[in-house]
Amino acid sequence: MKIRNIYLKNGIPFVSLTFLILCIAVTLTAALVPATTESLMFSYPIRNPWQFITYVFHHYTPQYQLPPELPYSSAKLTIGHFVYNMMLIIPFGILVENVIKTKKFLILLFSAWLLDVSAIFIMMAVLTPKGESSTGKGASGLAFALMPVGVYILFVMGKKYGFGKLFKQISFYLLMPIAILTLIIALSPNIKGVAGIPSMILHLVAVIVGVIFAIVFRKTINSFFEKESEIPNQNKQRY
Repeated sequence: MKIRNIYLKNGIPFVSLTFLILCIAVTLTAALVPATTESLMFSYPIRNPWQFITYVFHHYTPQYQLPPELPYSSAKLTIGHFVYNMMLIIPFGILVENVIKTKKFLILLFSAWLLDVSAIFIMMAVLTPKGESSTGKGASGLAFALMPVGVYILFVMGKKYGFGKLFKQISFYLLMPIAILTLIIALSPNIKGVAGIPSMILHLVAVIVGVIFAIVFRKTINSFFEKESEIPNQNKQRY
């Protein structure tokens, strides 16, 4: 089986595509309507209840929130943040959603969100000086959780159909560099002044969630490829 077949033969991945659309909509709203920028982020102390959800889709960073010494403009940081998270949500999200199906995919995303928002709240409560406020945003807490499950799917494919065949697929060489870079980011306390210790903790939490769910869903993933391999055999028997 080719990786691309999983994308093309298993219906429309509605959850992944909806997530992408919401990220575009919220990020553009925050960028084009300044009054909404902070109200859509996660903030501590909590200002609006919807921030527990909208922060996930929010990737816009206004210039006034950036330290003067940071070598990034608002536009560059926003585009970089958005594009990288979508490089996980789109290829890994669709891959995972098509293999484990919508219900389990939603359980994965909900669990990753619950731990992510809990970790953000606890860290902000501990680290924010009294009388001041903190903000956070971005889908990396969910996006990073998809990568370990996606990599496990690739491992099962290699084991089932042969790693030699897997390594010859162009799509494999598109997915693996993203996965490796994600792991480096998760383990790095500082990446050119952007990712600090709190970000590293959140990224690590997300990766750990993904590893746990790769184990939890291992039977579902293996079953998917067992069913796929039965189809050609059934066709042969008919003729």
